[in-house]
Amino acid sequence: MQPTVPTQAHWAKINSSHWYRWRGYMVRWLIFAGVVGMFQPVDQDLENYWLQKLYQGLFGLFFGAVCAVVFTLAENKLNVARIKWKSWSIVIATWLTTKLVFVSVMAAIG
Repeated sequence: MQPTVPTQAHWAKINSSHWYRWRGYMVRWLIFAGVVGMFQPVDQDLENYWLQKLYQGLFGLFFGAVCAVVFTLAENKLNVARIKWKSWSIVIATWLTTKLVFVSVMAAIG
């Protein structure tokens, strides 16, 4: 027996906007960057080990958020058809470009 009232899915419809996959990208980038940030070594001032780990994790989350924005813009502009090899190329290019910008800014600041 079929319901008399049709139900709609709770998720976004395909092509509802350029940012319709934003949440999934953001979660993946935050997890990746947060985990990578937490696994960096702490070789100075071991008395504040957990504080440094907190800062590394927060910086990783910030890096992941920037990567998510850059990746979403690039994916929507360069890979509308969502071809898998292009997506992975954009992932690698996003990580390398964002890392280069972050390292350059950190080196310029001191």
